[in-house]
Formats: sequence, C-alpha cells, structure tokens
Amino acid sequence: MGPLTNSGAGRVFAALSVAALVLALFPEGVAACPVCFDSSDENRMAFIATTAFLSLMPLGMVAGAGLWLRKKVKDRGDEPVDPNRPEP
Repeated sequence: MGPLTNSGAGRVFAALSVAALVLALFPEGVAACPVCFDSSDENRMAFIATTAFLSLMPLGMVAGAGLWLRKKVKDRGDEPVDPNRPEP
C-alpha cells in the first residue's frame, strides 16, 4: 500500500481523478453555455464581441485612471512650492 491510500490527500486525489474521467467521457455536459457552441454565425460573433468587450473594458478603465492620475500629478507639479505658504 502506498502512502496516499489511507490519507485525506489520497481520497481527494481519487475524487478528482474520477471527476476528470467523467468530464473526459462526457464533454458536452461541461459546455460553458449554449451560445458558446451555437452553430449560428450571428450568435457566435455576438459571443466573441461580448467577450472581447468584457475583457478589454477593465484594462481601458485602469489605463484611463492612470492617465487621469498622471495628468493631475503633472498639473500639480508645475506649481512652484512656496515654503512660507500656510497649509490649507
């Protein structure tokens, strides 16, 4: 008997192996959604466009926030610093 047969890790490994085998034998049961594998070209293109939009939108938001912050820092950096000016 191996070291994993009576341990909890062995049971988890066995359960994951059985799950992987079932998923490999019945792949149609794990389709993400009906639209992903739709034969209609219009539906497939809508799915791809939506996926691209939802993938790129957060990147655009982060880039926009970075550019806005850069502009604010650059605008603020142009002001001369007066050491005698009281803090607001």
